[in-house]
Amino acid sequence: MSKLLYTTNSFVSYNYPLEEANVVFVGIPFSSTSVSCSSQFGPVIVRESMRLTEDYDKKTNKNLFKELKVCDIENLEVVPGSYHLTAERIKETIKEIQDVSRAFLISVGGEHLITLPIVEALKPKTVIQLDAHRDLRKDYLGKKFSHTTWAYHLLQSLNCNLVQIGIRELSKDEEELANKLDIKDEMKNLEEPIYLTIDIDVFDPCYVKTGLPVSNGLKPRDVFDIIDKLRGKKLIGMDITEIADNCLPSNTGFLCAEIVKRVLGLMI
Repeated sequence: MSKLLYTTNSFVSYNYPLEEANVVFVGIPFSSTSVSCSSQFGPVIVRESMRLTEDYDKKTNKNLFKELKVCDIENLEVVPGSYHLTAERIKETIKEIQDVSRAFLISVGGEHLITLPIVEALKPKTVIQLDAHRDLRKDYLGKKFSHTTWAYHLLQSLNCNLVQIGIRELSKDEEELANKLDIKDEMKNLEEPIYLTIDIDVFDPCYVKTGLPVSNGLKPRDVFDIIDKLRGKKLIGMDITEIADNCLPSNTGFLCAEIVKRVLGLMI
């Protein structure tokens, strides 16, 4: 297995070498710009939940981890308090992965700001964002890069389409910008390749523990239906962010594990 910089530890029963993998899993426990609960334990929560979740997928009638070769490259060693240094490490790690593999990339945060350097490295044509917030602020509290500005800077740095689903908490400036840019809220005429990012506050707060919960959110079946619509599309990566739980067992973690399974089922 190729040695990657900045990674620390694993979750699958058999960890395939990076060169053989269909799927690469990485934790990115960066949580430095959030104004509420930390999301740094997200990778631990999801990994431990994955350990306790059956890999059988009823929809495809297959055992996912027998059909797919998964390489868990462990956790990125983030730089607390520094988005720029952490972003450099994210991009360098993705480059190292792509030097030997074109596997599907699953990243678990950490805060939603991690999505920006991931997408800048992967360069999809469409980003599908499931979120309660638009994250289209130019800056927040004087800070240019934060969990609530990443989507704005994505559109400044990358020529791609942005689809936002589940939005129900936003500023007037964000709404005006979304209308100006004609940001869609449905999955039609998607240009490929596609990247999927899920802020778990897209769910109703009764299902998850997250930093900025917003009422009247989506149900798990709503999100699973959205994922199912991506079958047959060229999906190159996904992330799950803003998990604010810090204890096990975790209802949030088990839901995230089911999301990962649902996405992996698209690949079989």
